[in-house]
Amino acid sequence: MAQFTIEMLSDQCGVSIPNLRTWQRYGLLKPARDGNGRRFYDYSHLMRTQMIVKWLERGIPLTEITKLVKGEHATLNSQWALYQESLLSALEKPTSDKLRALLRRLGRELPAGLMVDNIIAPLRLWLQQGQNATQNTRRVRFDTLVLEYITWVLQTMRKRPAASLVIIPLNMNDPLAVWLEALRSSSEGFRIEVLCEAVQHPELKMFVAEHYMLYSDLPLTPLQEVQLQQWQSEGMPLFFAGRAFQSLSTFPSTLYNDALEDVG
Repeated sequence: MAQFTIEMLSDQCGVSIPNLRTWQRYGLLKPARDGNGRRFYDYSHLMRTQMIVKWLERGIPLTEITKLVKGEHATLNSQWALYQESLLSALEKPTSDKLRALLRRLGRELPAGLMVDNIIAPLRLWLQQGQNATQNTRRVRFDTLVLEYITWVLQTMRKRPAASLVIIPLNMNDPLAVWLEALRSSSEGFRIEVLCEAVQHPELKMFVAEHYMLYSDLPLTPLQEVQLQQWQSEGMPLFFAGRAFQSLSTFPSTLYNDALEDVG
């Protein structure tokens, strides 16, 4: 039977090592031990991890998933709205400690992509409604603390040997969006570097990286499309993110999957 380290299980399932260790503390994953006492995982753990992710995608919290696994009665209602409300409640506090702690707890319990799509992104949309002083303060404060959390996650990831990824915004309407893509990619185990401003015509060879993510939430210019085609013809290891690439006919959808297979 094939045996995995926790790093291999993380790569195979696309969830972070902190996620896996948190699920262990809930009793959802129990590693086996070899003759020397070293922990290992096998295909049963891989299947269990995939099952946990499917339940989390439905908004079912770990406490209820634990009951399900034990055969106990569980409440299978989505908790995404409650997660959002807890962050909003913490945002109203005069100090930021509770919100920081909540972001870190949710990051340990949930895969990054689920946290971005179902908690952070909807909250940001709500906070962007209205232009009064109170709402503007909430919005900027929330974005600031989310950015602080993301930089902490990326710094933690750099301690682990892994493939390197540089994220380069070509055109950027929302400065935090590129950082949210970095948070999403952190679940794939990359060591990530992010450019904080848009570079319309970057020189990729200036970076020593195994992969590049090009981000744009605005349409590419004709010159950028030509440059993209050139990079593709050169076989550059590219990822793509942002609305500009969702309908771009020159974007080969297989590149992202191929790159992920290389990382794994």
